[in-house]
Amino acid sequence: MKEELGASRRKLEGELRNLVGNIFVPEVKVFGMACGCVGYAADLRGLQSDDVDVFKAKINAILSELSKSVGVEPEFIYARKLPGSEEVVTLTARELCERCKREFAGSKASPRPDIVVLKKRR
Repeated sequence: MKEELGASRRKLEGELRNLVGNIFVPEVKVFGMACGCVGYAADLRGLQSDDVDVFKAKINAILSELSKSVGVEPEFIYARKLPGSEEVVTLTARELCERCKREFAGSKASPRPDIVVLKKRR
C-alpha cells in the first residue's frame, strides 16, 4: 500500500498542477470512520474553490481513479475549504456506510458551509 499511496500523491499533484499551476499535495491517506464510511483524502495547498468549480469534472475523474486504486469506491466526492476563505485544503472521496447513504441521498444542499460537493451518490 505504501507504493500505491506514494504514486497516488505524485499523480494527483501532477494532474492538479497541469490544470491550475502551483499546487502542493503534502499528504494523501486512506481512512476509516466510526460510522463505517471509508475514504481517500488528499491535503493540499494552492487550490481555490473557483478552480474546483471550473475543473469539477476532471477533479472527479482523478479522485475516482485514485480512490479506486486503493480500494475505495467513490460515492461522495467533496472539497473542504479553510473556514472563512476560498482556499481548498482537502479533496476527499468517500465510500458511504448505510446510514450516510440514507443521510446524503435526500439532501440537495452541502452538508456544511465549508464543503463543496463534487459528486454525490444518487
